Amino acid sequence: MDRLGSLFETYLFDHPETDESRLIDGRSYFWASLFGPLYVLSHGFPLLALLMVPIGAAIAFAAFAGFFIVDAFLSSGVTSIVALAVMIAAALVAQGIAAIRLLRVGYLQRGWRGGY
Repeated sequence: MDRLGSLFETYLFDHPETDESRLIDGRSYFWASLFGPLYVLSHGFPLLALLMVPIGAAIAFAAFAGFFIVDAFLSSGVTSIVALAVMIAAALVAQGIAAIRLLRVGYLQRGWRGGY
């Protein structure tokens, strides 16, 4: 459980001049995993959202390549369905983590203070 908890870290950012704060928690990872670049764009980071597009494409390519490799070696109906589900879930988790890491970089570059 500790390992899983470290995958989805909670971040709290506050702006030193406006006293605004942003919390990035489990819900943020959920939306980032579903919407990737659009989620990053919704936080006001267009260049990082553009960077997220090829990252998301690489994650999707790796997931489907992994599925086809597993399917080629273990060509069973049930195994194929399970492998597809696992690869999709892994790709969504990876996309969520990548998007949140990009958000973290974006906030820190704009001068927000990062607390945990």
